[in-house]
Amino acid sequence: MRVSNRIPRYLAPLALALGSLVAATTGAPLAGAQTTEMASRKTVLADQRFEGYVWLDPDGQSLPIQSDDAIEEFLRSATVESIEKIPTGVTRPKKVLLTLNGVRAHAAFKYVEETKKDVNQVIAGRRYTFREWRDSHIYDVAAYHVDRLLGLDRVPPAAPRKIKRKQGSLKIWREGSINDKTRRDRGIEPPDLFRWNQQRQIMHVFDNLVANRDSNLGNTLIDGNWRLWFIDCGRCFGTTEALLYPESISYCERGLWRVLQNLDEANLRERLDPYLGRYEIDALLVRRDKVVEHIQALIDELGEERVLFDLRPPGDRAPWAEN
Repeated sequence: MRVSNRIPRYLAPLALALGSLVAATTGAPLAGAQTTEMASRKTVLADQRFEGYVWLDPDGQSLPIQSDDAIEEFLRSATVESIEKIPTGVTRPKKVLLTLNGVRAHAAFKYVEETKKDVNQVIAGRRYTFREWRDSHIYDVAAYHVDRLLGLDRVPPAAPRKIKRKQGSLKIWREGSINDKTRRDRGIEPPDLFRWNQQRQIMHVFDNLVANRDSNLGNTLIDGNWRLWFIDCGRCFGTTEALLYPESISYCERGLWRVLQNLDEANLRERLDPYLGRYEIDALLVRRDKVVEHIQALIDELGEERVLFDLRPPGDRAPWAEN
């Protein structure tokens, strides 16, 4: 999950970012109770929702559970069959094999809970002082719910869970994907640079909104359809009201822009109350206002047609994807 070589993910290869910017200026019950027909219908819906990706079992087969509610219930209730170490990650996350009603799936288990006072950290070339710096497993769950409130569907479902007397969180495993650092190390280039950078702009908005203090290439997963997924959000949130990467936001997906402008504060507070404190939610709303202000300034300067975009559909499959 977390890699030791922390290349910030907000620093995309300059050639890709410039190329994309130029292009932009132109223009329920678990498996035991489901029938085969119901499972097939869920798979079709997941295909549409995640642009071709469906949740997979350890053998690479489509899981009979695909909805967020069903996966959350599976994460909370399934039996832990095995636990293994993940070779990367300073917080020592575990890879867990879960089973329930004949369904088997991997998940990532995090149990880190660390708080420090008055921490100085340089992020994107600027020094910040965090009065309370926190690394918490529960932030992964909060990030999942923020992602769904925004309609992004790019953070895998997560749920709180205690395993072997350790309170933590479980996140469904992204089978058939690699992280962006591995992609770079292998020298694999995206087949559609325009779409790639559109997705990165979505990520930049998300990172600013959740105050991601640990944005790096190892925390971005890529599935077989070149779809970006955001993971390892344990160092997000907190009470900072600052945007950590404002310059990274050059344009915005049109649907995300509408959601940001019309985000229901009462609904957000109710959804996040189990996972974030009052002041953390307050800070999130302040950052939302600043993101909206930043994007609106871009629109005022350049015009909507050069700032807002509709996400291009996926094209070629990735070379690591199964046939």
